[in-house]
Formats: sequence, structure tokens, C-alpha cells
Amino acid sequence: MENNILSLPSDFVARMQQMLGNEWDAFLQSFENEEHHGLRINSLKKGLTEEKKEAILGSFQIQPNDIIPWTQTGFYYDHSTRPGKHPFHEMGLYYIQEPSAMSAAEFLDVKPGHRVLDLCAAPGGKSTQLASKMEQQGLLVSNEIHPQRAKILSQNVERMGLSNVIVTNEDSNHLKDYFSEYFHRILVDAPCSGEGMFRKNPDATEEWSLANVELCKERQLMILDNAAKMLMNHGRMVYSTCTFAPLENEEVIYEFLATHPEFHIEKVNAPYFDCGNPDWIQNEITDSCVDKSVVSDAFRLWPHHLKGEGHFVAVLQKGEKIETDTITFDTTSSYSKSKKKKPILDKEMQKNLEEFVKTNISQCLHSFLLEGELTLFGDQLYLLPNGSPRLSGIKVLRPGLHLGTYKKNRFEPSHALALFLGKDECNNTADISSTDSYVQAYYRGESIPVDAKNGWCLLCIDGLSAGWGKVNNGILKNHYPKGLRIQF
Repeated sequence: MENNILSLPSDFVARMQQMLGNEWDAFLQSFENEEHHGLRINSLKKGLTEEKKEAILGSFQIQPNDIIPWTQTGFYYDHSTRPGKHPFHEMGLYYIQEPSAMSAAEFLDVKPGHRVLDLCAAPGGKSTQLASKMEQQGLLVSNEIHPQRAKILSQNVERMGLSNVIVTNEDSNHLKDYFSEYFHRILVDAPCSGEGMFRKNPDATEEWSLANVELCKERQLMILDNAAKMLMNHGRMVYSTCTFAPLENEEVIYEFLATHPEFHIEKVNAPYFDCGNPDWIQNEITDSCVDKSVVSDAFRLWPHHLKGEGHFVAVLQKGEKIETDTITFDTTSSYSKSKKKKPILDKEMQKNLEEFVKTNISQCLHSFLLEGELTLFGDQLYLLPNGSPRLSGIKVLRPGLHLGTYKKNRFEPSHALALFLGKDECNNTADISSTDSYVQAYYRGESIPVDAKNGWCLLCIDGLSAGWGKVNNGILKNHYPKGLRIQF
């Protein structure tokens, strides 16, 4: 344990020893232990039956009792099985996510049909978890301020086959002016000093300082204040961090409640976690009517108490809690779309799209793909989520489900559409086993022999969609995106 103390910042060690007292040794011992790894099954993947799910878990030696207690779709796995280096990962059958990080989305109480904002969303674990609860209904805006991280977020949204997600690349200060009291639910997984990830990412200790903790606190309060303005009355907001610092946790919540009397901490049942500690709040606000003791209804996840890294979560309720279906909102406000809009596609484009859909997609999806609201980004065609807001003035990376690309005199389907579809939703499919050597060849971008008709073909692996190809006389010409091709 002496080596661990030497590798940790001295100011961090001094503070944690004071906070933990006789638990310090156990906490420090946790740095000697191997980190815990988790994956979350994608419940939205079409065709993923319970039998197939069990087979997938079994291929990584995951047993039913390996379930992560605070989520029904998360499981611990042995790192040596390497599920991130498997075709199932590329197909979006699961998302690899740190176990403690799965807690915040569970507390948000998201339902199908909600309008939800994930304000600091990259790389996408929490967004995809929220989306699974929404069951492709309602609207999820997944925002990330850093452009490169926003691209990764967009890629993960695509990989999981999500159709009701808009990915934005904005500052919360801009969004708050655009989405005034718009969302039923908001998740603020705030940028923080990252102390809870020191075991998982030892290099983070070199970037840590007390001054940075202070800066993080100020930024967190600003983000929370902006988020509060975007949450409708009676809505719920969850604040989470991956740090141990009380300044960024209990104190942030205390100060936020002191300046936002319309909010209170919602007490929820979470027997797996520890309570927040009001004794760690140093900044006493003398004219506040908020008692510091309320932060004991927030939660801490300690690495020496559970199988996961360090996290903090607080559930914040705006006004009285009521059933969502009784909440009303003004559809004529500034963020609503104009009812009168010129057709987005010219006659030739519409003809090419209809020809592709009617030839290749099962009739059950014709109205969904052809009668929804479409938008063009250059030559890229997207289907916006039902009831989407007006998007002008916002940096948007992904305005919904990417349908495909217009080429000269034709329409080519996107990889996102392939991963959204189920096997029975495409007229021409080829199915190969996950143990077949042709799987490796397909992900390398090679052509493979298949038993399918000529034309566009949805390649499936173990009955689940993997990507497109174009068949000519029994040979599938590979259309797996070049930027995603991989050697397993």
C-alpha cells in the first residue's frame, strides 16, 4: 500500500485520510485490487431474444449471478474474455461501461415518450442506457461540448441502432436559451476532477490539483444552473460525478439548492450505495433556508464498498413530483418547428428513396421511413425523431436516424440503418454464424460468398444485423464502412 500512497497526490491523500478515518486503509487497499469491468446488454437490438442474450453472455463466461445489482441489463465480466474485441461489440449487442457509471441513468426514471437531455454525454454510455429505457419513443438530446468527443458519442449512438437521438455539440449556456423548460428529464454527468477513476486511469493523478477541484466546482454549478432552466416544472434531474471531492459533490448540491428553491433532493431507494455526508460541507451559507443535512439523501459509490469505481449521484426534483402523463407543454413556443415546411427532397430524390425502401425494406416499416420528417445534411439523409424541435442555430452532429447517402441517380443505405433494422425488416438477408471465418473477412472489408438474392443485402450474424453488402451471383460485395473496419 506504500507504493499507492507515493503515486497519489499528497493533498488528495491528506484530505481522504481526514474524510475516511478508520476506513482509509480499506480504501487504499482497493487500489491494489483489480478494477471491475462491466457491459450492458442493448435491449433495443431487434431479434435479441433471451436465448440469444444468454448465448452472448455465455461466450464471455458471464453467469446470471454476475449481474450488476443496480441495473437489470448490466453484467460483470472477466477482462481476459475481451468482449470489446468481438463482432458482437461492433454489432451493438452491448455497451462496455464501468459498473458504477451505470447508476446515474437508473435514477433518472426515464419513460418512453419523455423528452430527455443528456447534457455532458460523451462517450455515450449513459445516453445509450437512457435510450434503452425510452424504447425508441420520445426524444433524447445527447450533447457534448468537445467536438472530438461528440464524434465518438455519435458513433456509439449509431452502433447501438438508436432512432430517437439527436447528437449536439454545444455549450450548456447556449442550449439553455434554446430549450427553456423543455425537458422532462435531464442528466448532468458533470465534468469533474476524476478522483474516482484514479484506479482505472492512474495517469489522471498527474492532472489533479486542489486548484482544479475548485475550478471544477465552479463549472459544475454553472452547468447545473443552465440545466435547471431547461427542465420543465415537475421534472427530474440527476447530477453525477466520478470524484470523491466533497467540494464537487455535497457542496455543489448544497449551493445549488440554496440558489434554486424550486428544487429539492428526491429520496430514492438505493440499498447498494452509501449516503452523502453533510459534515464534509465547508461552505456554510448563512442566509440559506436549506439544511445541509439534505445531502444525506444523495449517494456515494465507494470502491472499497462495492464492485465499481468512485461515483456520486444526487436526484433533484423540480417542484412537486407528479405523473409524467399529466405534464403539458406549449407546442407553439420558440423551439417548436414550423408546421408549414417545404418538402426536403426534390422529386428525383423522393423517387430514389421510395424505390430503395419499397424494394429492400419490409412493408411494416414503409410508413415509418417514408412518412416521417426527413432532413438533409449535404447529401446525407436523416429521419428526425417524432416531435423533434427546430434545430437551426444549434451545432448538430446527428439529427436522428441516418438513413443513407444520395449518390448520382441512386440512394445508398447507411450503416446506421443496417444496425437499426431487424432481420425480418429487410427483404434480402444473409445469415452467417459468429464462429464462421467469413465474419472476420466481412469486418476486414472483404467480399464473401452468401446465399441471397442479387441486390442490397442485410448481412446478419447469428440472426442479428451487422451491416450492408450488395450481392451479385452469390458474392456479397462489402459495404461495411471503411473507417470502422477492424481485425479481430
